[in-house]
Amino acid sequence: MRALVRRVLAAVAWLALVLAIGLGAAGIVSGVDHPPGTPARPELTWARDREVEAALDAASARLAGLADAVAALGVQARGALAALNGTETSTVEAAIAEGDRLLDGMLAETTALHRELAEVPYLARTDTGLLVSDAVVARHRALVAALDGTAGLQAAWVRLTTGSVAAIGLSTLLAQHDTQVTDAAALGRAARYEDAIAGIDAADATIQAARALRNRLANTVDVAVLDEWLNRNAAYDAALSDLYVAYSKVGTKVTDELRDARAAEEAARKNLPPDTRGLVVIMAEISRGGMSGAVIAIEEARGRLSAALAAAP
Repeated sequence: MRALVRRVLAAVAWLALVLAIGLGAAGIVSGVDHPPGTPARPELTWARDREVEAALDAASARLAGLADAVAALGVQARGALAALNGTETSTVEAAIAEGDRLLDGMLAETTALHRELAEVPYLARTDTGLLVSDAVVARHRALVAALDGTAGLQAAWVRLTTGSVAAIGLSTLLAQHDTQVTDAAALGRAARYEDAIAGIDAADATIQAARALRNRLANTVDVAVLDEWLNRNAAYDAALSDLYVAYSKVGTKVTDELRDARAAEEAARKNLPPDTRGLVVIMAEISRGGMSGAVIAIEEARGRLSAALAAAP
């Protein structure tokens, strides 16, 4: 009987030992199922996570400042476009100067941030997953994507400034032409015909310069209104010059040539634009020819940067 009891107790002890070994093995397997870097074992990456997160916090703050600068660039772009539509060239020039300053700062900051994010410790190694948590890796990737949201800003600003400079140049030439013709007409009324003809020749040279600028704009801008403006003013300049030539040839007798020249000048004058509305339309066409697209591109870059920052863990 005692021998039977001993055998039963020995079997129970053996079973308990087998269970203990099994449970211990299960614990080892469970530990292997949760490698470093997962939420199940945060203590294994905690110290390195804190180190990396401090660097990412600093980068996030600088990226937020960069987003503010992009927004400010958008303000200058919209201001330049609105001023150009109103032919306020001095306002356009001021907006371009401020935008250039902002863009230079943004490009320098973008380069520095790219370098800073590339140098964050542990994230460029092949064993990154064993050193820091997945959440930290995801946050770093989101910040890099946010920085990439500024791509294309420089090209957009160049398009806007190129269009602005062309528009300002054209506006200046057209205004200069009007002044030259007005001055020449005053000389003609004073019977200073040779001087008046020379003034009209200068105005014609200004028209030619405007046509050269028109040819540069033709690839991106509807130049139909501009062509009409140039053609009508050039026709009037020629008629006025012919009139002064006719006057310079006569004495006290009115000739048929002079009568014809007077009639031609009057007809050409009636065909001139009645006011500056044509110039406003011309500036609007130039602004639509690439400048509006540049403003949109800047706003899209700002949106991408803001959205990526918001999505960063």
